[in-house]
Amino acid sequence: MAHSRIDLGASFTQDSDEVQEMFCEHCDKHDKQYVPAEGFCEECFEYLCGTCVKFHKRYMVSHTIKDKDNMPQDFCLEKCSVHQDELVKFYCQACKKFACTDCKTQDHGNCSMVSHLPALVPGIENSQEIKELNENLDKLMKDLEHTEKHVNKNMKYVASQETKILDMVMKKKKEILSVFENHQKEIIQNFEKEIEETLQKLKEEKKEKINKLQENQRKLEKLLNDEENEIKRKIEIIKKNDKKVLQTIIEETTKMKTKLNSIATELVHHQGTDQRCQLFIAMKKGQEITDQLKPDADKQCKNNSIHYYKVECKALEQNATNLQDCHKFFTYQEIHKSEVPRTASYYTDIKFTSDSWSSLCLLTEKCLLVSYFNSSTLIIFKDLTVSTSSYDTIDLSSKPWAVAKVDNNKVAITFPYLRIIRLITFSKSMTVTNTEDIEVGKRCHGVAYSNNKLIVSYIDYLATVKILDMSGKVLKIFDKDQHGKYLFVNPYFLTISADNTVIYVSDYNKSCVIGLTFDGKVKAIYKVDQLKMPCQLTVDRSGAVFVGGHWSYNIHQLSTDLTKVKILLDEEQGINGPVGVAYCQNKNRLYVSQFAGNIKVYDLSLE
Repeated sequence: MAHSRIDLGASFTQDSDEVQEMFCEHCDKHDKQYVPAEGFCEECFEYLCGTCVKFHKRYMVSHTIKDKDNMPQDFCLEKCSVHQDELVKFYCQACKKFACTDCKTQDHGNCSMVSHLPALVPGIENSQEIKELNENLDKLMKDLEHTEKHVNKNMKYVASQETKILDMVMKKKKEILSVFENHQKEIIQNFEKEIEETLQKLKEEKKEKINKLQENQRKLEKLLNDEENEIKRKIEIIKKNDKKVLQTIIEETTKMKTKLNSIATELVHHQGTDQRCQLFIAMKKGQEITDQLKPDADKQCKNNSIHYYKVECKALEQNATNLQDCHKFFTYQEIHKSEVPRTASYYTDIKFTSDSWSSLCLLTEKCLLVSYFNSSTLIIFKDLTVSTSSYDTIDLSSKPWAVAKVDNNKVAITFPYLRIIRLITFSKSMTVTNTEDIEVGKRCHGVAYSNNKLIVSYIDYLATVKILDMSGKVLKIFDKDQHGKYLFVNPYFLTISADNTVIYVSDYNKSCVIGLTFDGKVKAIYKVDQLKMPCQLTVDRSGAVFVGGHWSYNIHQLSTDLTKVKILLDEEQGINGPVGVAYCQNKNRLYVSQFAGNIKVYDLSLE
């Protein structure tokens, strides 16, 4: 690589196509002259012309000079932002900053990891660091596109929700008026019959009643119109606020995507040239910007939320005579997202058939773990985006019951017969890097993790739920309700609410789901005839609870307070003795394992 003289001022850039060879730094700095470099001083880290080389050798006898053929060829022409006449030559790996000669002396005198740039950059274009940066850029870009996609879905839902509700109100309004009008016609017809007998008297009476009915109808119409307008006003305010929030998210994600595209473009540009120093600089700047954008990207994802509401009409529950005494026909109520019914559509089958109890755990959106009780194994589907039939098997020392996520690379597994919980840590390639056994007591079954604590259910002669620290020390025990009655019989599985405030426990023999606070107070109980022998539970980001009925062959959707929303799936959708369930937040998918049959995967959407 060599640089020819163009203009060493503002118009001279490191990306110029005319750059051919390096120049003498002394002549450029002191005489403002361009002279090609003929050598390089390893002690001074300076490029020198032939004349300067001679003087340098004369006065700096101990310095080592490399000739033109052997001097470093990966040089950088970017000027220091502090010392405008100095070139950036060094990079401090301790401070993560670039430096010129003056900066090195002034700011990095005590640093032991200051390196000359050409010594750092050989092979950088194929380095793991730049590969990981490109992967992080792709991952963050996909996350933003995923958020943007769901924002667009919510934008559509905001509009459709308004149309749906207002159409319902209009329809009910017409039905109410129709009931009243039909009733009025019936009254008029009855009076017309009576008029034949007492014509004069009934004419007056008819007139009086018609006037009264018409007045009542006017009042009824006014009341309905007022209520309709009030509902429109409330909906319009909510729609305006939701659209404002969603539009802000779109604007912010667009800005971040623009920055990411700029970084990616610059990296691609430098990777296509021999300017490794510039690639190194672009890579470090890209890492810094990516780290800065990640929290904001997560924030926009969390902010992607809209209001949900319902309007109910009670007027048609009354007869037409009582309509005029009714003062309010419609009730408007905002609802939690967990109360909005979901629709499940079949996505795929994961080719794994068990003949025993199993528990599901999504470690990431790609990686699914299955604890297989009868065979004493842990099944690992490493990448569901590539294959839904190939998996690895880890043989275990005893039969595992439940598996729960502790971190993105760690899970907790209960072993009822060994009386332990085993923590297993995985590498990026999903090989086991570490295991740790925690003594927790006999008949341990369900397990969940929250705020550096383990929540464990036991089905001993006295069924309990316990909160343990990560060493197995018992912090709290729950076995009775506020009235001293035993809470559980066979609490096979449990999970934690999205806001980490409620413990949901499925009791197999009592056929119910119990919600407990972390103080042990019973918050809610879900028990209906359509749920029999419930097994594993899972929750989505909004707090909706999904639980499978092993003997009722269905999956129930519950709100955060365990109110039934709907039966989401049943035998018609392929549910056959469900045991394990897991929810993928990023993909909005539900995974269901069965006592016999493949693992079913369903896409969820708002109804």
